[in-house]
Amino acid sequence: MADVTFTCPYCEQKIEAPEEMADSKSECPSCQCEIQIPKASQPEMAAPPPVLVSQPPPFISSPGTEFTGGHQPHSKTHFIAAKCPSCGGDLQVPDNRDQVKCMYCGVTVITRQAVQLAAAGVNLENLMELARAASDAGNPKEAYDYYTKVLEHNPRNAAAWAGKGESAGWMSTINNIKTTEMIAGLNNAINCAADTDKPAMREHCANVVISVTSACFTIAKDHLREFAGLNGTWEQYLNQCTSLVSALEVGYAYNPNNATAIENIILICVDNIQGISFTNFDNLPSSLFVSEQYEALLRTKVDRFSEIMKRLDPSFIKPKIQKVASSAGWDLLRAWNG
Repeated sequence: MADVTFTCPYCEQKIEAPEEMADSKSECPSCQCEIQIPKASQPEMAAPPPVLVSQPPPFISSPGTEFTGGHQPHSKTHFIAAKCPSCGGDLQVPDNRDQVKCMYCGVTVITRQAVQLAAAGVNLENLMELARAASDAGNPKEAYDYYTKVLEHNPRNAAAWAGKGESAGWMSTINNIKTTEMIAGLNNAINCAADTDKPAMREHCANVVISVTSACFTIAKDHLREFAGLNGTWEQYLNQCTSLVSALEVGYAYNPNNATAIENIILICVDNIQGISFTNFDNLPSSLFVSEQYEALLRTKVDRFSEIMKRLDPSFIKPKIQKVASSAGWDLLRAWNG
């Protein structure tokens, strides 16, 4: 009888099962997750739909001490490249199991030995060097891919997590500010770092956040100046600023003594309150502002971080907020409530 061939939706291993097992439940021989064997007429098993994670409200600070969210490497199963010592088959094994069964020959495999066997043919330090070289050359996507390869073999590599997070940040575009993935990688880097290395890693991660968010803010502001008259541009800009401030708050939590992170939070909030003036398509002066409610929230944030900055630098003076010239009527239509 013909075998049913399909892919495990969890570890992505190719599996062959006897036709009489079609349309029944079984256990993946590689990752041991429960799977549904498809009918013989179905070429592959469909992956489960992605889980949508709700985003936090704008400008909610992340915890400054413990990073125990869903991005920790140990909070979910990670699959590591491995090789069966019996038949030589390439496997993806879960990092939280001591033993698995080879999907090819059915032999019980010691996870640690199988991972070491796969890693024997991979020079992780060379991959790290290639990743760093790609990053230095301004190729964040290439660096991201190399760091990912390192993590496939060693998911506890703090430097690789930091590099992957930073590379994700530099892959941001005007339509996709990737601060969420950046912060996830940096959090993993801090969690995986040795206790003696954590202070330096926190400081490094804070500097990464500052560099990436500064570049993203410049790009977003330039885009706003050019396309302010188009519907949705102002709202997009403020959403981008929300993401950038949230990332900077995490950067501040990494290193509360980093004055640049604090100053940049204040700068972005002040910028949003001031609004923007421009000439619309009818060649008339126009301006855009946030709503009174959102302005109050931004002013609270400016006050809070100005006080923090004042403690770090007694010479610091809270900036005065001067709104741009108003053009009656158009403002009310485009006010953003946050």
